[in-house]
Amino acid sequence: MNPYNSNGNIHQQDLQARNHARQEITRMLSIEAQRTEVMVNFLINKISDEREVLKPADAIWDDIQNSVQLRPVKAKADNNVADYPEFARLVAGRRGYIERVQKQRLQKLIEPIENQRRFANTLAFAR
Repeated sequence: MNPYNSNGNIHQQDLQARNHARQEITRMLSIEAQRTEVMVNFLINKISDEREVLKPADAIWDDIQNSVQLRPVKAKADNNVADYPEFARLVAGRRGYIERVQKQRLQKLIEPIENQRRFANTLAFAR
């Protein structure tokens, strides 16, 4: 058995590098999930206390994704995926899950407030 890959790397070193990249991607996704949850909790508290201007959940989500706290973590995972594209589906799936869960939390808070504001003047007609 030939110890070298087609690109000239030693097979064992390639496996170690791939495993390290997978571990680093998993670690970055974990940090990304934690930071996202903390930011959503913070915003939920501010919205509940009426200290934050109410925006749609998608706009809040975009703000969170572009935050200074999250960008470097996402970039590190993305750089590893660029080197090892076989992990792209893992990253996309995990990020999709994080987005789904956190947006649901935001929607659960924002929808009743928005509906109350939207229909505040029309409730008088229901009597």
